[in-house]
Amino acid sequence: MKNKSLACVLILTCMLLAGCLTTVPNIDAQHSASVQTKQLISDGIQAPKIDANGNLVTPWVRNSMMSAFYMKAAHLGLKIDPNGVPVTIHITGVRSRSDTARVFLNFFDGADHLSGVVSVGDTSFKIEEDTWLYWLFTGFRSIEEVSNAVGEQAANGIALVAGLPIND
Repeated sequence: MKNKSLACVLILTCMLLAGCLTTVPNIDAQHSASVQTKQLISDGIQAPKIDANGNLVTPWVRNSMMSAFYMKAAHLGLKIDPNGVPVTIHITGVRSRSDTARVFLNFFDGADHLSGVVSVGDTSFKIEEDTWLYWLFTGFRSIEEVSNAVGEQAANGIALVAGLPIND
């Protein structure tokens, strides 16, 4: 009986974390791209532009997000072409805790958070990541890991829009 209870708790925890740790955004049918856009994305996309929308996005958050984007895009086979489909990441929210708050206050200081909307061709989708559900396991996780996850979500979302396979 005790083993079954422990197994149930472990399975539930794994299911919760699997849902939280995913880097594939949800793209509903109403936001899917036209057939022409899918083909154009497969041919190549422009280097993404970041529109901060008045949010303070530090250079190292931008660099971290774009580095993760380029690595994931290369892994997925997305081609970066100056004449490709324009891509813009509109930042809708960002919050970064200080290192001192992260160390001393841990989860009581809130979560690091980064969210936005990716516009590619005639479609758009949301990307978002925070550290709320990770505090117990990774209390020292920073905005850099959050921005890495958002960059990967952007690349995965563009690949989904193009109909490319995702191995995440």
